[in-house]
Amino acid sequence: MNTDRQDEPIIKTFLSYSIPCIVSMLLTSFIIVVDGLFIGYQVGENGLAAINLTLPVMYILLAVTILIGVGGVTLAAQSLGAGKKEEASYYFSFSLGAILVMDAVIIGILRLFFADVVVLLGAVGAVYGCVTDFFGVILYFYIFMMMNMAFSMFIRAEGKPQLSLFFGLAGNILNVILDYVFIINLDWGMRGAALASGIAVLLPFLFGAWYFFSKKSVFAISAFRINLVVFKNMLFLGSAEFIAQISISITTYIFNQVLFERLGVNGVAAFTVIGYVMFVECMILTGIAVGIHPLISFYFGAKNIGVIFRMFKTATVAAFIVGVFVFAAGFMLAESIVGMFARDNQELIYIGSIGLRFFSAAFIINGYNMMAAAFFTSIGEAKKAVLISSLHSLILTVGFIAVLPNIIGDTGIWLTTPLAEAVTFGLAYIMVIRSKRQLYANIA
Repeated sequence: MNTDRQDEPIIKTFLSYSIPCIVSMLLTSFIIVVDGLFIGYQVGENGLAAINLTLPVMYILLAVTILIGVGGVTLAAQSLGAGKKEEASYYFSFSLGAILVMDAVIIGILRLFFADVVVLLGAVGAVYGCVTDFFGVILYFYIFMMMNMAFSMFIRAEGKPQLSLFFGLAGNILNVILDYVFIINLDWGMRGAALASGIAVLLPFLFGAWYFFSKKSVFAISAFRINLVVFKNMLFLGSAEFIAQISISITTYIFNQVLFERLGVNGVAAFTVIGYVMFVECMILTGIAVGIHPLISFYFGAKNIGVIFRMFKTATVAAFIVGVFVFAAGFMLAESIVGMFARDNQELIYIGSIGLRFFSAAFIINGYNMMAAAFFTSIGEAKKAVLISSLHSLILTVGFIAVLPNIIGDTGIWLTTPLAEAVTFGLAYIMVIRSKRQLYANIA
């Protein structure tokens, strides 16, 4: 990689790294949104609410997977760069084994205390049956979803993002077909939705397993040997991403409880639809962040500070454009977006459209916060990245959701996230400016 690029080559390099990541993330979000469309049409608000109530569990598993996976990929990539393929394969095998064991243990505990978990998630009334139907089936497929995530990380680490995209696209196509068959044609309801998603994730899992076991990858499957020092290093390297995911689990759970209490099932269903919009936007931003991470790390190692901040500026401008576009769509097309999921439920459309308009303000500035966290991770300042991630996704969100509804009513629920992003933006901007001055001073 040329360390002396001008603006245009930097943009081209940025796009070449980010676009495959963005498309991959969009495919991940697409499978969730398509499920919501079919469930909203056939099952209604109870089904939509049930989906959202189960999300905290998925985010916990995702957090554990990313915690180990990010650390494992980092160590494996470093070993590959040093020409140590056998060591890289060990980190690869250790990561997959640790993810498999830890996620399996969590899923086993959830199955053992299934009824208690459903109640803890807040399922009551008609929603209870929808949650048990969906959660009782999808629980057995979570392990394949998580292994797909791990496979994708390592496939991208060896420079084959298109292969990961192909696996994901195959699963998405199958999911759409099965959703139509199971939910619409056979009218299997929530069980059909879960079964469609479950079978769909099996396809990319089988592709990924075949790829690695057929020895086509640079990573070779080796014996699983426990090494606590390696495990500790993995956990440290993946800590920022873990906090971000576990924060989503906690805040989603709290939002669900507040919405159920104040607005009932339609409130939770409305938040589910808003969550789909937020999920798609965040997946695009995550793709941008993942794309700039290796680039900023490379230029930081080369001590080319000017290129680092041109790259960061390119990423923040791209994130801002995405945010403005999603904000405009959410604000102007709120009724239409919610209506796609709400069937003829006018109360759900009314609540959801109001919530989406207020909530959409967060999309304008949340991209900068995500890029700032990615920037600090890339230059090795993990504590600052953790601070930014935990502020907007957990600390401020929990604080505002506990206070605002009691002061200004239901509107306070929808303003929680925009205000959390705004406060974090102010702090993140100051941190980036100070870091820029410090980095330039160090090379002066």
